[in-house]
Amino acid sequence: MNIESLDLNLLVVMRVLNECRSTTRAAEILHVSQPAISHALKRLRDRLDDPVFERRGRTLVPTAQTERFLSSTESAWQSLSRALANLDRFDPQTSTQSFVIGLNNAFENIMLPGLMTRIAQDAPHLSVASQAVSRSALLDGLLNTRLDLALDASVHVNEQIEQQRVLQSDYVVIARPDHPALAARLTLETYLAQRHLLVSRRVDGPGLEDECLQYLGHQRDIALRCQSVWTACQVVSQTDCLLTVPEVFIAQIRELIPFSMASFPVPGLSLSVFMYWHRSRTEDAGSKWLRNEVIRSLDA
Repeated sequence: MNIESLDLNLLVVMRVLNECRSTTRAAEILHVSQPAISHALKRLRDRLDDPVFERRGRTLVPTAQTERFLSSTESAWQSLSRALANLDRFDPQTSTQSFVIGLNNAFENIMLPGLMTRIAQDAPHLSVASQAVSRSALLDGLLNTRLDLALDASVHVNEQIEQQRVLQSDYVVIARPDHPALAARLTLETYLAQRHLLVSRRVDGPGLEDECLQYLGHQRDIALRCQSVWTACQVVSQTDCLLTVPEVFIAQIRELIPFSMASFPVPGLSLSVFMYWHRSRTEDAGSKWLRNEVIRSLDA
């Protein structure tokens, strides 16, 4: 018999009848009528082609087939009961859950080291997969729950997606050490006279800093578009190009690559980073734990 063809509620009735040996008592336990229990027992007998329970005096006694079935499924019922009891619980110390987080390269650099340090201490059996995802694919990944969580700049989402700002960082300009453009306070005129790098996953289109300049009627000269902040910093250290980037993206790189730094010459430009997740995971204990750990890793 295929399990999909059987009403699993009948198996609940079978187990209760085996415990109490009375249709009247089973009805009380399951909060249904006694005729409903009798009807369920008849359906069991028809589906299993077995009496299931036989009456001996005032007591129902399981048949040999019923005893074999209940005995062989006991561990499965216990596992199911434990799973149901733990639906709203999450123990990071014992969890073997795997989470998939949508991240681009820059967000990997600023979040994953701290997050994995915390996970190694508090959730030693848990695993995380970082998945590169474009902004156009981010919404689909969350809606189809292929992503448990995603981090990105402001993205247009619908009512099924929850979001929370987790980071804000001002833009800065970096250049090789002793670059003459950064020898004194960097002016907009001096900034526009240089060649620039742009970190972007797209092959064309403006960055946020370009949109800011265009609003003021200016355009800068882009020498190179690349996908990695790390690569861009290496190019900057060996050329006269300038790189404009959120300061948080270079906090770790500054310890490895020496460069000069100045404020972006148009005040007020900053990057807001948001955490996104499907609303069905808002109250899930494991998802809540992960979101809290992400926030803590970014605050560290």
